[in-house]
Amino acid sequence: MWFLMRQVMRYGRYVAWTVAAAAAAGLYGILSVRKEIALFGGAPHIIEWWEPYIWPPVAFVIVSRVLRMVLSRFAGAATAHMARLRRGDIFGPRP
Repeated sequence: MWFLMRQVMRYGRYVAWTVAAAAAAGLYGILSVRKEIALFGGAPHIIEWWEPYIWPPVAFVIVSRVLRMVLSRFAGAATAHMARLRRGDIFGPRP
């Protein structure tokens, strides 16, 4: 089971980076082809020349950190559960 957790943590990092890169590429694609954008029915916002170059790296950092945080919380919960299983706290004491 520990082997599986190591594999999840190892490849989860690459999955998080891939999802973050896809989000950044999607944001770049949206910002680079539009002249103005109106989110949620608000007032139109004129896209400046620098925004297609600045916001995708920001989105990459935010998405990758959020996904890594989710992954580390999952790993922490799984590790705690494995420790409880080893101690016998879940199914009663070991025979």
